[in-house]
Amino acid sequence: MRCRTPGVMVAAVLMLLVGAAAAPAVERAVPAALPCDNIAHLPTSDGHARAKAAVQRVGGGCGNATVEIAVWADLSLRPDERIAYNKQFFSQGFLHAAGACFNGFAHVRGIYTEMYVNGQKVAESGRAQLPGCVA
Repeated sequence: MRCRTPGVMVAAVLMLLVGAAAAPAVERAVPAALPCDNIAHLPTSDGHARAKAAVQRVGGGCGNATVEIAVWADLSLRPDERIAYNKQFFSQGFLHAAGACFNGFAHVRGIYTEMYVNGQKVAESGRAQLPGCVA
């Protein structure tokens, strides 16, 4: 039978402690979902009685989706009238639409943009007063 010295035993215990401290943790953190911001920008003028608008998808969590933009004339006594529309399949970036915003005999309170992702409305802009579009 072999006799071990106390110094060898201490060294062995220290090596075990150092190895245990350097070992990776068993518990792993679950990564948080990356954000995806859907933004409907305020329409601007594209000439007299014309409107243009854009919607935007930003963020690492934006997967591919069917994105739609609709530009509407907010009418006072009738249902709102769609004046521009566009649809595209993408993950990040801009989608634009433009159209004539004649007001005819109706009082137009403003022009606004709606954004849809996979058929669900996700954003709406404020109302813009554009030249030739608002009575």
